[in-house]
Amino acid sequence: MARHPQTNTTSIQPEQIPEDLLLQAAMRLIPAAPHEREIVARRFLAGAKASGYDLGNLWGVIDRAEDPATVREVCMAIAGPGRTAMLFASNPAPDSTGSGDSQARQDRAASIVAAAANLNPDLVSICQALPEPYEFWAIDAFRDAGFTHVGELAYLETKLQSRKNQNSATINWPPGVLVRPIQDDLLPGSPDHTRLKRVLDASYQDTLDCPELCGLRDTDDVIESHRATGDFDQQRWLLAFKDQQPIGCALVSMIPENNTAELVYIGLAPEGRGMGLAKSLLQREIADFSRLGAEKMVCAVDRRNAPALALYNAFGFTEFSARDAWVKPNK
Repeated sequence: MARHPQTNTTSIQPEQIPEDLLLQAAMRLIPAAPHEREIVARRFLAGAKASGYDLGNLWGVIDRAEDPATVREVCMAIAGPGRTAMLFASNPAPDSTGSGDSQARQDRAASIVAAAANLNPDLVSICQALPEPYEFWAIDAFRDAGFTHVGELAYLETKLQSRKNQNSATINWPPGVLVRPIQDDLLPGSPDHTRLKRVLDASYQDTLDCPELCGLRDTDDVIESHRATGDFDQQRWLLAFKDQQPIGCALVSMIPENNTAELVYIGLAPEGRGMGLAKSLLQREIADFSRLGAEKMVCAVDRRNAPALALYNAFGFTEFSARDAWVKPNK
């Protein structure tokens, strides 16, 4: 449809997507082939409502000078555990010129700003986005919206059942190190919550894994979001001690939908580094989840973290996807 000749494309402010334009907004947000776009969007909306997602966190630039009104660009924010929200921006319109379309880029960034600004800061402390590295239209828009790039994440996996014999090899723990599972439910103030919090804070010192994130989130929120990944089982989360002080952790949870173990986090305090402890912790987790019947283990790592990449490579991890990580504190 031709644009109305009186439309001022630079002056339209983002607004909350109204009920009558939800389908059109979903068609802009969810990638699909042209002949499948509407049915995919309808399925998405039905699934979102069934899952309890707040479609009120859908903001966009609407051209009301056209008849009917047209949703030009849109952003959806989904609040999650640990006071986080994941933001998703619309793909280029089928008839656009892609990332070179300056008006679309401006509208997309404005939609992102609006979606983030309307999140309750008591419930969301940080906004996140994970576009794929080739999605330049999204990367440009999140940058324009004031998000900070915190690294390119490589998503890795290793098969467990095909190398089960290797996974049962004896684990050689560093001298003086004691490793045990978490012994409580990690509610704030519990003994192991305090120990894990201490380890996490220490592990961020001189970290090579998304160092730009340091200090942006409360560690209690970090633990909550880690705990919400997959099926939390305290027996599968490990704490390492030396001289009765916690010096490391390995947090792995089962994702039952695809029989996958997810390495949520592995980290060492400075005094736990350089002794092979990370290797031993990962070996223990691989052995445990192999016995549980998990088909594979997956993890995400900053491409700049060469030591971690070398460790995962030694255990047969290979890359299957990548994402560009962007964050913005919600103030």
